[in-house]
Amino acid sequence: MADTQKLKIPDIAVVKWRNIADLLAQVAGVPTATINVVEDEYIRVIGTSRGGAGPTHQDERIKLAPNTRLYCAAVIQTREKLVVPNALLSDFWKESDGAKAGFISYAGVPVFHPDGDIFGSICLFDTKPNSFEGPIVRLMEEFGEIITGHLSIIAKNVQLEDTLKDVRTLQGLIPICANCKKIRDDKGYWQKVEVYLEERSNARFTHGLCEDCIQKLYGKEKWFKEKDK
Repeated sequence: MADTQKLKIPDIAVVKWRNIADLLAQVAGVPTATINVVEDEYIRVIGTSRGGAGPTHQDERIKLAPNTRLYCAAVIQTREKLVVPNALLSDFWKESDGAKAGFISYAGVPVFHPDGDIFGSICLFDTKPNSFEGPIVRLMEEFGEIITGHLSIIAKNVQLEDTLKDVRTLQGLIPICANCKKIRDDKGYWQKVEVYLEERSNARFTHGLCEDCIQKLYGKEKWFKEKDK
């Protein structure tokens, strides 16, 4: 399995995820939504809904710290969903960066890698009190599972590409000497068959003698004639 922590996310996946953020913001009736990914000790905003000015912007990287007061960081660090109906009523969250930026309500769910490790989060932000009642949080969780499915496909594609790189086949006409059986490579040099094939495939050779060659080389030797007696 490819290392999903270091996957290069294709642009088409980022576009799809940004579309998810757009749809979530519209359905929830909030100014902005984001999809975030964990990168070492940082959170990177990989997708933001279009048209809304939120507390973070596209591709922003935010340092993860133990005592940070970031809505999304809490979701990632606890690996659990979080709903803050009104940060101004919370001694902890009213001092958060989101609340200070005017986004006093928040809903977020974690997103996981296929192996169960944390990938990031999906977040909704509102400038007015909002309990995010109804199916909206469940919809966010469903979208999180869709992203996990995308990650699984991406990882499998990377694994397949790595496998195909190792499967190198020989095609076309191969110039071979009619006498010594050496093969001429693309640069015009003559190589032994085993050298040529080892450089262009995963094959490795072990040397021995066929029965015809054994007879040709040693058939007249006394020790050879007597070895099977």
